[in-house]
Amino acid sequence: MLTQRQRVHASIRRSGFDALPWQFDLTSLAADRLRKYLGVENLHQAIGDHIIMFGDVSPNAPTSTDLPPDCVRSEFGTVWRRAPQDRSTGDWGGMVSYPLHDPTLAGYTFPDATISGRCAHVPDLRRKHPDHFLIASGHGLWEHGWALCGFENYLGYVLSDQAFVEQVTDKLADFSCAATAQLKGMGIDGIRFGDDWGFQDRLMIPPDLWRKIFKPRYRRIFDAARAANLVVMMHSCGHLTEILPDLIDIGLQVLHPLQPEAMDVQYCHHHFGQDLSFWGALGSQSTLAIGTPADCRREAQHRLSLFHSGGYILAPAGAAPTETPPENLAAIVELAQSQLSRAGDPTGGLPPTQPKLIST
Repeated sequence: MLTQRQRVHASIRRSGFDALPWQFDLTSLAADRLRKYLGVENLHQAIGDHIIMFGDVSPNAPTSTDLPPDCVRSEFGTVWRRAPQDRSTGDWGGMVSYPLHDPTLAGYTFPDATISGRCAHVPDLRRKHPDHFLIASGHGLWEHGWALCGFENYLGYVLSDQAFVEQVTDKLADFSCAATAQLKGMGIDGIRFGDDWGFQDRLMIPPDLWRKIFKPRYRRIFDAARAANLVVMMHSCGHLTEILPDLIDIGLQVLHPLQPEAMDVQYCHHHFGQDLSFWGALGSQSTLAIGTPADCRREAQHRLSLFHSGGYILAPAGAAPTETPPENLAAIVELAQSQLSRAGDPTGGLPPTQPKLIST
């Protein structure tokens, strides 16, 4: 029987897996409700989640003591709100202020990602989770860019001041590559760069413009990940079918979350599944949130059947929202675990101290 770490690697290789791996990204309130529904304390262990994700820690993070208690300042100088009321809709909070109010870097200093200590916590994490697939949260190019300038402003700069956007993106690529380099030799399995590029029905900017400005810089940060022996992964919500060939061309190996409300799952599997693995594809905006347990079980079974040859991690297409009924999530977890029972492990791969889930 494979470990969870081995199973994820095997699925990405499309060879030697005994079941398709699964992972459940949940908003904190959705996780609280599922934990209560199942009557467990360690939810990650109870559901047999295959993946552990973590972020780096800036060794020179700016002080936030001058801010309200529910606000934090990133190392790039953007102030974000993380208030209790944000948990009612998700865990993302909102932007309060940003450092660049004009399209110029004059007077602004980017943080230094070469300073050691950013990943000092990683060896302990690997020792604590030897059998899980560990994924670092990588530093992307688009969201850091608009967080420096404000979202609407930055969209405007993409059209009106491309030289400035390219300058910012080069600096962000420098930062990302230096931060990624610190992960080499730490036993980490993959890195996931997070940049939401899609609206529900199209890319946020014209694809040709994306190819001109961003594609070569993504190649740089993907190359840095490969140099650190990491599986190259990317999170991007929304519709981005038009640039999937470009992402494959520059070395992307796994795409998350394959939103079925925005992308055709079967089309993506048919046209890109030989070259790209997918992680997600369960409708967080649809089936999980408003369907029944039977609906959720049916959709999950469709994904397992479609990707029976591998190249897939079963998961919600983005964090399952707060309103997701816990019985819907339990139905999917039970189906995922049943793969291992069919593969010859009567425990469903769970530790002996955790009971199997009860059908809903």
